[in-house]
Amino acid sequence: MAKKATFIRGLGSSSVLSDMDWITIIGSLLHDKTADGRELAQKLLAKTKHGRQVRMLRLITRKKPTILDMQKATKMSRRTIFRYLNSLEDYGVRFNLDESFCYELDRLPASLKRLL
Repeated sequence: MAKKATFIRGLGSSSVLSDMDWITIIGSLLHDKTADGRELAQKLLAKTKHGRQVRMLRLITRKKPTILDMQKATKMSRRTIFRYLNSLEDYGVRFNLDESFCYELDRLPASLKRLL
């Protein structure tokens, strides 16, 4: 099945760049010192799939959330949380799940460390 191009108002087509390209761009913008860069980073974090994945990754790094905690913090469905966790694992991120079903970061590739 062909991937459908998604047009994000003000950002263009999301199918031009790969998922890792988007995450790299968000990571760079998070460290940008200009007001425009910070504003664009906040828009991407709030309105794109990749931004929500970065927010989840940052949440897991700062706290040890359960799925319910992630649902409340991100306002996403349980299924979407699992889909995004699987995508992050595809990027090389590894998670541990402790006995109280809290997620913690086990391994983060060097290419993603800029996001935190």
